[in-house]
Amino acid sequence: MNFANRPSTRFLISCFCLTALINGMAGLSPLVNAQQPQSKTQDDDVLRINADLVQTAFTVIDKNGRFVDGLDREQFELTVDGKPRPISFFERVTAGSLRETQLTARNEPGMEPTKAIPPTVRGRSIVFFIDDLHLSADSMNRTKQMLRRFLDAEMSSKDSVAIASASGQIGFLQQYTNNKVVLDAAMSRLSPRPYNVQGFGTGSTKMTEWLALSIDNTRSDNKVQAFFIAECLKQGRPPKNMPGYQQAINALKVTCENQVKNSARAVLMQAGAITQNMYASLESLMRSSARAPGRKLAFLVSDGFLMDTGAHGPGLRDKLDRIVDAAQRAGVVVYTIDARGLGAGMVVDAANSRPQTGSSDGLDMALIGEVQAYQDALNALADETGGRALRNQNYFDRWVDKVLDETSNYYLLAWRPAKEEEKASKFRHVKVTVAGRPDLIVRAPRGYVEGPLANTETAATVAKPAAGNPKTPEAQLGAALSDFYPSNSLLTMLSLTYLNTPKNETVLTSSMQIANRGLNFGADGKQPATLKLAGVILNDKGKIASSFKNELSVNPLRTGEADTSGVIYNEHTPLAPRIYQVRVAARDERSGRVGSAMQFVVIPDLATRQLTTSSVLLGGQVLENAKTKDAGPQIQLSVDHRFSRLARLGYWMFIYNARRDAGGA
Repeated sequence: MNFANRPSTRFLISCFCLTALINGMAGLSPLVNAQQPQSKTQDDDVLRINADLVQTAFTVIDKNGRFVDGLDREQFELTVDGKPRPISFFERVTAGSLRETQLTARNEPGMEPTKAIPPTVRGRSIVFFIDDLHLSADSMNRTKQMLRRFLDAEMSSKDSVAIASASGQIGFLQQYTNNKVVLDAAMSRLSPRPYNVQGFGTGSTKMTEWLALSIDNTRSDNKVQAFFIAECLKQGRPPKNMPGYQQAINALKVTCENQVKNSARAVLMQAGAITQNMYASLESLMRSSARAPGRKLAFLVSDGFLMDTGAHGPGLRDKLDRIVDAAQRAGVVVYTIDARGLGAGMVVDAANSRPQTGSSDGLDMALIGEVQAYQDALNALADETGGRALRNQNYFDRWVDKVLDETSNYYLLAWRPAKEEEKASKFRHVKVTVAGRPDLIVRAPRGYVEGPLANTETAATVAKPAAGNPKTPEAQLGAALSDFYPSNSLLTMLSLTYLNTPKNETVLTSSMQIANRGLNFGADGKQPATLKLAGVILNDKGKIASSFKNELSVNPLRTGEADTSGVIYNEHTPLAPRIYQVRVAARDERSGRVGSAMQFVVIPDLATRQLTTSSVLLGGQVLENAKTKDAGPQIQLSVDHRFSRLARLGYWMFIYNARRDAGGA
């Protein structure tokens, strides 16, 4: 709780308080009208995201790679498809700041904007997209080492980080969180998923995608095609002394030529389909990230893939444009990493073993451009979203550190699209430059797809909304619980604490706090508000471990009573050791506003006899008017974790499996 008006409050640790704390946590009843001071917010000039305004975030660096500060709107020139556009909005932004949250705030459809209490601190939003469909075992190992160093040395408790994979093998843990244990568990699920595209028996030498593309694109003499035809002939060459030998050879050549061409097309179609699947996962991630506030950094780690699979393969270029558009709309800057590292041209390709002929048989020259071809798409994706590509280097972790540092500040500008072109679904090329400063480098997204916005809703496969009318209270609560991003129409906060109770079981207390000022107390402000609550606890596989629902009647504030709004509800759930995610939702019945929150928690296994602690129990307040049969007053812990600078902060922690040494200490 917040004690801004009670600077003399003291928290006394005593046997009574600790006993009450344990028993209270195990059986605390719902509390209503628990108070918190209202946070003051100012009416800032907030940029709203809608169909009539397009925004882009970009950085400006000098030749030494340092961010150039102090630039203003008049120094920038903006063109869309080569035509100058006036800049409607401009501001310099610090990543992770409150101002960034305000500028990128998105309100729920049909709801008026609400002034939510901002978090005390907010860090960077970072996602690592691991293209496990195009990663060798060695590259996966290097990738994990990079992730390990980031988690151990670079990530802070304020950061929101996600580890995602192209194949989806991470599963339910593929979500933004600041819990390092959860991220470590997500990383442990990563393993290489190398694919093996196959042609039709053209010899002992493997036909790679690059060689297949060389064959499929040829319009004249092709040494690569000739090589594979020769390989095919070796397998079926008839004896020279057989009658009609030359006729048989000629017929075999025709058969082999067709077989080589068909094999090339089959390889390209298979490889293109796999790249399409990767693109689909990446685009889905980009579009769902639009729901998260602020600018996001995405690191795509891959061994590379072909940008174009030829006339007979799937069209991949338009897919890349859609990803660039999704990244632009979501405020995501993509930095790509070629995981093959230094000397990529000498390593084994992620998807296919490169042919090792050891002779000047026509393939050596063809293979020279292979590495660059697999890097082209990575380069384009980074360049067109305002990021950079790392290639031919082994020090991934150092590069990630540098990127995080150089993107901590950026500029934001917005413009209005031409009205006559709004309905056309077309990729628009955007260019931002600093007038008269050719020495400065502007890193900005290269464009967007103009036209209707794609759906950015992403729902989990659990806790499906109730059937029937989607506007029913139950369906709205179910939809909020199934969404991967919180609903902010009704400010809802969540705090999780676990204790090993006297019954020798670990009990998780899920504490919800709903802003009192977001509730509707009738036209005269004197009617009780009805608040429906629901919650679900999911394990690390996304399966439901427990759930709850309740309905509270909340009385309006009395005349003259300060609006220190807050409705607190506590739910207690015994849980076995495991990673869990708690999702809660609240709905004001009169206004229809819905709020939700979610948080991961790790319940430790005390049976391992390892030194372990409970949660940090923060800011406990003794409630004299709430008593149980077995104990005295109960204790309510802080939910929003906001405190006045003058308040005296109290906290508790229980230590489990502690032991004494030989001297009894």
